[in-house]
Amino acid sequence: MSYKNRLDKKILLIIFFLLSYICCLFAKQGLFFKSDYTIFVDDIKKPNIYITVYIPYNQLNFTIADTLYKASVDVSAILYSGGDQKGGDIWRKTIVLDDFEKTNSNKEGVIWIFKIATSAGKFDLHINVKDAKTAQEGKRVEKIEVKDIANESFWVSKPAFLLGMGGVEKGMLISWDLNVEFDSIYTLVEFVIDTARCEEYLLTYRATDEEGNIDLKINRNINMESNIRWELISFPIKELDEGRYSVRIEVTKDALIVASSQKIINVNYPFFLSKMYTIRVEQMVYITNDKEMKKLKESKIEDRKKVWNEFWSKKDPIPETPENETSNEYFKRVDYANEHFRSYQSGWRSDRGRIYIIYGQPDDIEYHPFDMGSPPYQIWYYYNLGKKFIFADLSLTGDYIQVRE
Repeated sequence: MSYKNRLDKKILLIIFFLLSYICCLFAKQGLFFKSDYTIFVDDIKKPNIYITVYIPYNQLNFTIADTLYKASVDVSAILYSGGDQKGGDIWRKTIVLDDFEKTNSNKEGVIWIFKIATSAGKFDLHINVKDAKTAQEGKRVEKIEVKDIANESFWVSKPAFLLGMGGVEKGMLISWDLNVEFDSIYTLVEFVIDTARCEEYLLTYRATDEEGNIDLKINRNINMESNIRWELISFPIKELDEGRYSVRIEVTKDALIVASSQKIINVNYPFFLSKMYTIRVEQMVYITNDKEMKKLKESKIEDRKKVWNEFWSKKDPIPETPENETSNEYFKRVDYANEHFRSYQSGWRSDRGRIYIIYGQPDDIEYHPFDMGSPPYQIWYYYNLGKKFIFADLSLTGDYIQVRE
């Protein structure tokens, strides 16, 4: 091995461990992941919840093993009803990559599908994802109702979405994150019927936008020759505009609806063509001056990528890596603020959101929800910066405003 190659390898190792350290510093902010679920039955008396989990690679802590990069993740999906655990499971998954650049990518990641058996009822589904090395974790709770399918005369599942490549479906997708850049997408629907009613029905498939316009409608006849049937429908995502849609499945017989289901989806466009570009630029108000903001907002669509990269490249601490650690961290804080500090306005616009985005996670927070003669208030401490901020809920609506620094 030449001296130059040895030097390049050492530099790569230094960068890798530096990034690992940065990830550990911000572990308190939570591991970001996406999830979705649908209910299918393999046996008419045994409904199963199929859970899809997607984790970007840059959310995980990779270690070097020979020439490979490995990370381990614990994923749990637990069902609760009335505070009691009713089922679920825990899985340990290992990711192995041979490309260092991928370990820091927020555009690529790993997707898994898990299955847990259940019974009829209403549940809280707790999904937890934890990096096995750093213990950094993310959590999500979904409200789920499982029908008593065995006693339904006709049941149709909510649609699930699958990625297609070369005419073959390749696994479930997150329904609120369907990107027009995907090769092709299919919708998978399951029907369960009383055997005595096995005959021909009309299936109607509609996608309706937020204004109530029907942007997609498919009709087809289905012949229920057995009590369980699956239908795979090509989903023409490239024909839809960016935005939120309600996808509705209806099964009719003699013009009467005998079964139906519905799911909300989001169709997303590439970042620089999307509405998200404008939103993200607005959210950069805390780190831009008037001139920079004007340039980002008013640039032509074909110039957006160039203007965006010019701005963030000046703030990139490690230009050798494919990801910009500063922008990734900034928008991670923005998303956290939106999730935790929302009131009558978006969380990133709130006073707590602003401080969180600028300074990050406080070293300590004092909570004072019931002090006599005082509205609820919080004190945020940043010991290393020598700063503290006091926020009070003066309107008693959950909207904490900054009252003192």
